[in-house]
Amino acid sequence: MDIVEQIASGNIRAAARLITRVEKRDPEAIEILKQISVRSGKSRLIGVTGPPGVGKSCLVAALVQKFRQLDKTVGVLAVDPSSPFSGGALLGDRARMIDLTSDPEVFIRSLASRGASGGLSAAVNDAADIMDVFGKDIILIETVGVGQGEIDIVKIAHTVLLVLMPGYGDTLQAMKAGIMEIADLFIVNKADKPGADQTANELAGVQSFHCPSEAGNAWVEPIIKTSAMTKEGLDDVVDAIFKHHEFLETHEIFTKRNRERRTKQFLDILSHQILDEFMAELKTDPALQRWVEKIGNLELDPYSASEQVITWMKKARGSAKKE
Repeated sequence: MDIVEQIASGNIRAAARLITRVEKRDPEAIEILKQISVRSGKSRLIGVTGPPGVGKSCLVAALVQKFRQLDKTVGVLAVDPSSPFSGGALLGDRARMIDLTSDPEVFIRSLASRGASGGLSAAVNDAADIMDVFGKDIILIETVGVGQGEIDIVKIAHTVLLVLMPGYGDTLQAMKAGIMEIADLFIVNKADKPGADQTANELAGVQSFHCPSEAGNAWVEPIIKTSAMTKEGLDDVVDAIFKHHEFLETHEIFTKRNRERRTKQFLDILSHQILDEFMAELKTDPALQRWVEKIGNLELDPYSASEQVITWMKKARGSAKKE
């Protein structure tokens, strides 16, 4: 049985090994991902994002338990900050979810961000596909928690939960131009602390409306107060997630989000491959080395150099067309 069939039949070791190889950008893993990708598309992807310290990991762990009570199989991709030296994850969110690891229907995996922008790991799309083929009904993707610029999750997840906590009210106006606009659900976590009602009210004041359909309807983002410790509001969150999925399907937005995810995946892969090819050529091509030396010696500015690269690529593409 090949590795794809092993993963599809529920072999967790095969799935975990392949994710590790993908993180290391193992060339042989790419050939396996080509088979994985065409077999994926059944899982629902839920993004959990928000500033550091709002309790995203505890909330994710509580949601896993709720989904399991509904007999849903669950995967968790927890993206952690990575060490600038080893590239490995620093926080290890699985330690906070240790009670869930004994459940064979739950697969939890930490991914190192490895400097990727937008709060995600470069491997998260591929890891989500692997968990999809592995058979997970729900895949929760917890972003690294870098703040307002953490918006790439909207290009991957079907439903995005923005998690805040009491005391964030004063920053909502500043946040709304970025991360606030991507949320499908607003979560005020740690609602057992003072100020939860005030934060919820302030959220309502800056609440955005998006995800329009051809019929002119729009999804109105629920504002839900939760506590992972007391379990307050968790049933409401799960109910809102399922209602949002129904909304996406009813208004034919689900397919659009899948297309957006695949487009981002393609562009990420393409940019990595172009950079890798260029760096490989740079090591052996004297003309390119002299060109880069000009940039380093300030004889050529980086903007003009980039324009020259684009022109060179266009000419090469034009020559290929003529052949």
